[in-house]
Amino acid sequence: MCFLRASIVLGVLALAAPASAAAALSLEPVNDGGYDSPLHVTGDPADPDRLFVVEQDGRIRLTEGGSTSTFLDIDSIVQSAGEMPGGNEEGLLSMAFSPDYVTDGLFYVVYTGTDSDLHIAEFDATGPGAIEDTRREVLEIPHPGHDEHHGGQLQLGPDGYLYVSTGDGGGQGDPEENAQDLSSLLGKILRIDPAGSSPGEYLVPADNPFAGTVGCGPAPDGCDEIWSYGLRNPWRFSFDRQAGSLVIGDVGGNAWEEVDFDPGPNPGRADNFGWDCFEGLHVFEAGTDPACTGPTFTDPVHEYAHLNGNCSIIGGYVVRDPSLGDLYGRYLYADLCTGELRSLSPGLPLASCDRSEGLDVDIPTSFGEDADGRIYVAERAGTVSRLSGQAESGGCSSPSFPPGSPPAMPSDASPPDLELEAQRRQSIEGSLRVRVRVDEPANVVLRARVRAGEGAAFGLGREASSLEAGAEEKLKWKLSRREARRVRGRIEHGRDASARVTGKATDTAGNTSGQRSRSVQLVR
Repeated sequence: MCFLRASIVLGVLALAAPASAAAALSLEPVNDGGYDSPLHVTGDPADPDRLFVVEQDGRIRLTEGGSTSTFLDIDSIVQSAGEMPGGNEEGLLSMAFSPDYVTDGLFYVVYTGTDSDLHIAEFDATGPGAIEDTRREVLEIPHPGHDEHHGGQLQLGPDGYLYVSTGDGGGQGDPEENAQDLSSLLGKILRIDPAGSSPGEYLVPADNPFAGTVGCGPAPDGCDEIWSYGLRNPWRFSFDRQAGSLVIGDVGGNAWEEVDFDPGPNPGRADNFGWDCFEGLHVFEAGTDPACTGPTFTDPVHEYAHLNGNCSIIGGYVVRDPSLGDLYGRYLYADLCTGELRSLSPGLPLASCDRSEGLDVDIPTSFGEDADGRIYVAERAGTVSRLSGQAESGGCSSPSFPPGSPPAMPSDASPPDLELEAQRRQSIEGSLRVRVRVDEPANVVLRARVRAGEGAAFGLGREASSLEAGAEEKLKWKLSRREARRVRGRIEHGRDASARVTGKATDTAGNTSGQRSRSVQLVR
C-alpha cells in the first residue's frame, strides 16, 4: 500500500544514533481500543479533558469523563473503500478548530468524497440541531486517478490561519508532476482563512508567497493558496506549540522517508521541499527533469531508509509536555510498518540525536496533541493511548531544543500550587467569578464551559493572569445576551445549568501544576 505505499522494503535507519531505551515511558489506553480505524487525535481548545478521535469511515468520536460518544457522523458523504494497510488511503482524515472555537463553535474537517477529491468543510457545534446539518464546503481539491497520496492534515497555525497538507495525487514518481507545479494544489501545504458563510467562500491571506502571481488563479487552477510545495505525501505535519516551527513527516517513495523542518520566521513560507526532484537527500529526477533546474530546495533535516521493515513515516509533534522528561523539545515520530516510536532534536542543517524511545505500537496511524500539550498515538486496530512517564537521555548529549528555544530544562522541578474558589450558586445575569491563588510567582490560565441540559454546551473562552507568590485575584466571564438567553430557557424548562472552570498555573521555571477545577450551579 502507499500510505503509505504499495511496497514494503527492508533496511536500517540512516542518520540514526545508537538506540536507547526509555523504560520509564509508557502508553496508557484512552478507551480500551474502542475506536474504529482512528486516523487523527486532537483536544478541545477550551477543555483539555475532551478528546476528539477522527475515524476513517467518517465519524468523529468524543471521549470525556470516561465515556465516548459520536460527535459527528458524515459517513454517507465520505469515500473510504478500503482499510489500511492493504487498502486505500481515503476517508475522514483529520480535523481542526476555529481560533475562536470557544465562542463560535466552528471546526473544520478534511475528507475524500465519493469522487475521491479532497474536501475541506466547516461545521458549527453550537446549533440546536444535528452538527451534520451545518456543513459548509470551504474548498474542494480535485484528486483524479488514484486513491492514494491525499496528505490530509489540518492544523491551525500560530498565526490563526488554517493550514492544509495535500499529497501529490498518487502514482509512482508523481507522474502528473503536481508537486513542482504551482498551478496545482497537490503536493503542497496550503494556507487559507476559511471565513465565509456560503459554499466555496474563504480568503487568501495577502502575505501568502504566491498570492496574485501572474498565471495563478483561484483553486483548483492557481497557486494563491500555496504556502509550501515539493511534497510527496505529507500525511502529518505540525507546529511546535512553543517555538512556532514547522515540522513535516513526508512519506517517501521506494527508498527514503524524510523529516522537514523550518524554524521560521513564517515557517514553511515558499519552501520547496524537493519532491520529485529528490527523495530525501537523494536524486530522484534532478538532472532529467527541467523543472528541477531552477528552484532552490529546502533539504530535509532527517531521513531514514526502507530497511529493517520500515516503510512510511508517521509524523508527530515537538513535545511540550514537561512531565515527559527528556522528551521535552524533541520531535516524536514513528513508522507505519515497524511501529517503533522514535524522537530527534530538530535543527539546521540536520537534526541530531535520533533515537528509539523503547516503545512499539501496532500500525500507528497518527499522533495527537491536546490543549495542554499531552501527546497521544493512534493505532489502526482502534487503540488510542496517551504517552506518559519520564523519558531518559540515553546518552544523547545534543540539545533537545530547536533554535531560539530555552537552552535547558530548569533546575526548579517543583510545580506551583494553584487554588480555585467559587460560590456554589451564581446568577447568569452577572459574571461567572472564580478566585485564584498561587504559592509562587506563576501565570494562571483558566477556561470556562457551560452546560445546560442534554446536548447544550458551549465554551466561554479563557482568562489569564500573572500572580505573585501568595497573591489572589478574581477572574470572571460574562455570558453574552444570546448565551444567557439559551441558559435561561433551559432553566425555565426544568434543566440544570452549570459552569465548570478548569485551569493550570505555570511558574517562571516552566513547571506546570496539575489541572484544577471548580463547578458552579447557574441560576436566574
